[in-house]
Amino acid sequence: MPVYNSPTAPGPQPPALVLRLRGPILAVEISIPAALLRRLTQQGQPPPAPQSGLALIDTGASLSAVDDEVVRTLGIAPVGQTQIHTAGGIVARPLYPMRFSFPGTALPPITFRRVAGGALQSQGVVALLGRDMLANFILVYNGPAGTFSLAV
Repeated sequence: MPVYNSPTAPGPQPPALVLRLRGPILAVEISIPAALLRRLTQQGQPPPAPQSGLALIDTGASLSAVDDEVVRTLGIAPVGQTQIHTAGGIVARPLYPMRFSFPGTALPPITFRRVAGGALQSQGVVALLGRDMLANFILVYNGPAGTFSLAV
């Protein structure tokens, strides 16, 4: 069973405080799904380079999300639309097929048929990992130790 155990945050602040302030984050690489990759290859077009950054595990999100700028860079067309409930109200957001991998971990890559687009980079992340992804994982959030674990 692949397991990712978050490292404790180095520095002067206690790990529990760092985890509480930053949330459970891990490195993510976002790319086009295999079906789109095959189509581009068949058309003789080079695939876009994967985009790297941090992903925040968000148990309050029913649907995973990716930053709008990442979507633009990858050149992925929307496949639908959804209503997202936020603290500021309900907003319509486009949906995209996407592939997430987790470099430096044993966690398997995940291909999503639909993730929501959104403005996430102001939060310091390029993706939110919602309950649609967590439905396939075991998440242990150890607040007192300032760590979390994610297992398949």
